[in-house]
Amino acid sequence: PGQYKHYTNQQAEDGYQYAKNEKSTTVLDINEALEEDLDKVYGIGPAFAKKILRRRAQFGGFVSMEQMNEFEDFSAEAIAGLKKQFKVVGQPQVTKLNINTASLSQLAYFPYFNRSLAKAIITRRSMKGKITKIEELLEINDFPVDKEKIIALYLEF
Repeated sequence: PGQYKHYTNQQAEDGYQYAKNEKSTTVLDINEALEEDLDKVYGIGPAFAKKILRRRAQFGGFVSMEQMNEFEDFSAEAIAGLKKQFKVVGQPQVTKLNINTASLSQLAYFPYFNRSLAKAIITRRSMKGKITKIEELLEINDFPVDKEKIIALYLEF
């Protein structure tokens, strides 16, 4: 007793910087994560890990960690943990959906669309011709306008 001094993230007497004795966390690419990596996050068990991996497979990859907010049954702590331990590295090679050639079922399968929105997109295509930019989709009723920037990264025009 008495021979050890404790320093917490401050300048020590010998002039070196010492960090708090916290478990160091390596930030991983969410698009490379395995089920066991996700399962380590507080509030994410095997079922939620599988849910994340299924969603990633649907998209071909995540483009933003903000997409974690879309898992409505995850706690705020679980989402915060995911954002702390994972990030999107670079420009992921996502599966692009061609908005002008996709079938009803392909459009309806896209996670941000449902069957009625898919029908509305096809109706819009047949009435007005080729869709050339995301702004044209924003005119369709019930288009998820709040997710426009993320959706645009998954579409081809």
